[in-house]
Amino acid sequence: MGKGFLKFKRKLWTGVVARALILSISLGIIAWSLQWLIAKMTAASPDFFRYGLRSALLALLGFAVVLLILLPRDKRIARLLDRQLGLGEKVQTMLAFRRDEGDMASIQRADTDRILCETPPKKVKGACTWLFAVVPVVACFCLVGTVLVPTKEPPSPPPVIDNNFSITPWQEQALQDLIEKVKASGMEAEPKEGVVKQLESLLIKLRNTKKESVMKETVISTIEAIHTIVSDHNTYDMIAAALLRIPSQSVQELGGAIDSLKAVLIGDWFNASAEALAVGGINPTVIATGITQALTTSSVDNTNEVHMVLMAFAVNLASVTEETSEDEINSLLAKTEDALNAALFIQVTNETVEDDTIYTLLSIFGIKASEVPEHIFNDPDDPRAEGDYDQNDDLDKIHGGGLGSGDMIFGSDDTIYDPEKDTYVKYGEVLNSYYARITDMLVDGTLPPELEEALNDYFAILFNGSENKENKN
Repeated sequence: MGKGFLKFKRKLWTGVVARALILSISLGIIAWSLQWLIAKMTAASPDFFRYGLRSALLALLGFAVVLLILLPRDKRIARLLDRQLGLGEKVQTMLAFRRDEGDMASIQRADTDRILCETPPKKVKGACTWLFAVVPVVACFCLVGTVLVPTKEPPSPPPVIDNNFSITPWQEQALQDLIEKVKASGMEAEPKEGVVKQLESLLIKLRNTKKESVMKETVISTIEAIHTIVSDHNTYDMIAAALLRIPSQSVQELGGAIDSLKAVLIGDWFNASAEALAVGGINPTVIATGITQALTTSSVDNTNEVHMVLMAFAVNLASVTEETSEDEINSLLAKTEDALNAALFIQVTNETVEDDTIYTLLSIFGIKASEVPEHIFNDPDDPRAEGDYDQNDDLDKIHGGGLGSGDMIFGSDDTIYDPEKDTYVKYGEVLNSYYARITDMLVDGTLPPELEEALNDYFAILFNGSENKENKN
């Protein structure tokens, strides 16, 4: 190509690169300004490093796109020169016959190149010049506008209103009633004494409490202390954890059943074990060894009732031989199941009284369950443990109504877990059947002597209702 054509090609290439740079830098400034503006309007903390990184990426993308679109190819340059210099199609003809060696083609090329050499470069302008003049102006406007826009102040947090507090006569009486209820409960003596002391201490503290925040903090602290007392006393979870660490599926399943505290799952384990032992599906020695190892490695004292029941079971199971009859094995399993459920029953009672105490405290002082640490609740599925559960009902609404329409009206409508129905039911609905089972165990001597008095006292409290005089008449 001639010198004239190359002169304009260099000019147009330089113009395209310059325009691509201007547009890409302008896009980067606009992007950076808009990000900063959004941060100002939303009272967010500006992150200028991220803004710059995003803007630089957008600028590079814009530069590449503009360069690709406006790339000055030879045919495009020829059409532009013919149009802007009024040469008809001279430059396009020169480009089309640039390899033709004929005389006419050579003369045409020489004549066209002469014209291009004589023409000043400034007479030719690139496409869309106005666009590349407007974009930088818009970028400057965005930058200046963003700088001038005042930063929105973050909303100030709502003022903390700490209401005054003075324990009401109703709250004081309700707390005293709760103390008496715990004293009369079937909870074991050691945790019961600790829980009662916590409640009595709470009553004394609240009499001198003047602010609602201090009241809530004091009540929640008491709830945590009550949970710790019962958790430290109950041992079923530590024994279950030790069993779950044994590399034996049957032993691990026993640990899971104990950890659930559900008699139906414990019964399922003993039933499944009876069937497996009958057909030789499991080795009794392996189970006995696993249970013994778990109990030995656990931190539970060997005088603990659950520990003793399981250890006795392991010893008896280890003595099973091929000569041991199926009836003897089934008898061992049945007695162990009853003894284990009886030993766990008192620990279930401990947790039941704990739960009732905690939820009653929340109700008395209008504290929502969501304000209490989640680990406090033994049963997260209990609707009372839900964060939006309304704890502001009176104690009368929660525990006040009696249950029963026959000869006996029970003292309250409290609920307990029924393993057969796998749900919570009012205790009066299942009390008789539970009592009948415990009575059988008392008669045949299955229960340890130290539990007999506790269970008798417990059911005496549950049966402490009043006669339905209407039916008697």
